[in-house]
Amino acid sequence: MKYYPIYLDLRERPCMIVGGGQVAERKALSLLEAGAEVTVISPSLTHKLQEFSHSGKITHLPKTLDEQDLTGAFLVVAATDSGEVNAGIGRLCKKRHILVNVVTSPGEGTFIVPSLVERGALLIAVSTSGVSPALSKKIRQELEERYGTEYEAFLAKMSMLRARLMEEVEDERVRRKILQSLANSDVIGLLREGKTHEADHRVAEIARLKPK
Repeated sequence: MKYYPIYLDLRERPCMIVGGGQVAERKALSLLEAGAEVTVISPSLTHKLQEFSHSGKITHLPKTLDEQDLTGAFLVVAATDSGEVNAGIGRLCKKRHILVNVVTSPGEGTFIVPSLVERGALLIAVSTSGVSPALSKKIRQELEERYGTEYEAFLAKMSMLRARLMEEVEDERVRRKILQSLANSDVIGLLREGKTHEADHRVAEIARLKPK
């Protein structure tokens, strides 16, 4: 296994993007969605990144990168239009033990970003370890068809139910059995068919909790 799969909690973490083009814009969007504190270093920005800067969503440093700019960064994305510059950023980050993604040559960094299917709390990551991004995209599209919005609705219900079980059911084995039974039940299928009332009834039937 070339890469160790991991999900990072980036909420309020200082993350940096070097570059101001379309790739940098996509990376900024993803990092902002993850709750990161995003700084973009680039002499110029796309229109969208300019909007983010003016609204305070990101911090913009209109310059080229100096090594001292990396101080305090938790994660860096090297996304300039120069492979040589990006590789150099990768080396600087490695020297400072900073997580770095080099978009032009992933092997120069310390992590790669997988294709992602997101359905609320459900995250499915797909990677070919950088060998074939096209195949990763194909598999992601197949997964998007397989796992629809019903999974987001199901997990939203499970989140609320889990909180109630923690309050009302002391036995951990019983809680685990209920949650496993729900995962194996027809609730997801009912939600897929738009039968929300029936799905709620099935959840209540399996959980056997008193109505609040």
